[in-house]
Amino acid sequence: MGRKNKYVSVQETRAQVTREKLLAAAIKLVNQHGMKYLTVRNVCDEAGLSTGSFYNLFSGKDELIAYYLKHAFYRFKLQAEESEAGHNALEKTLIIYRFYIDCCKEVGLEFVSGLYSANLNPFFDFLHRETEDELILGAVRSYLEEGKQEGIIKPDIDIDEALLRIAGTVTGLLFYWCTFKGKFNIAYQADSMLTLYLRSIAVDPTIEINLEPLEPGCFE
Repeated sequence: MGRKNKYVSVQETRAQVTREKLLAAAIKLVNQHGMKYLTVRNVCDEAGLSTGSFYNLFSGKDELIAYYLKHAFYRFKLQAEESEAGHNALEKTLIIYRFYIDCCKEVGLEFVSGLYSANLNPFFDFLHRETEDELILGAVRSYLEEGKQEGIIKPDIDIDEALLRIAGTVTGLLFYWCTFKGKFNIAYQADSMLTLYLRSIAVDPTIEINLEPLEPGCFE
């Protein structure tokens, strides 16, 4: 049994090293040539790996892009968790999306736009993602359930429906952020629209949101 566990551990370590090589190659290609140059063949050539190695880990470039965003968001997620202390479920939801949007800005338009390049990018399917692949909505689900238990959120609210509306709001706004080449004030608009929705599912729709207000505006 010990030998088998050791083998699995070594195998997974090698897979992670390969993922990181592919990720580094993808970032380099996009930074140097733009998203249009990001193909499986180009990524593999840059990484010095076979396409077989790529497809053992990713279904295609869209999944690699989603992996990159998850990888990049990890640092922001830790900062969000540190900022949550003393806040209620609604405020925690706004906090984690503020950090997510900061992450998207840091990652850049090229990579975020790449998420919308396929009609069926698995990145957006939060109902069927594995727990370990969750980016934000797993945390938001726990916030909403916590809000129900604490009597902040209406007890009859369907959590999956709420997650769909929250995700749809932010995803749609990010689409327009990409469409307007980053000149759209995504941070304020997402915060404003999420606040409206979260208050609509709150027991008290006038509940105070104790967060630092963001700079208002639509276009920058």
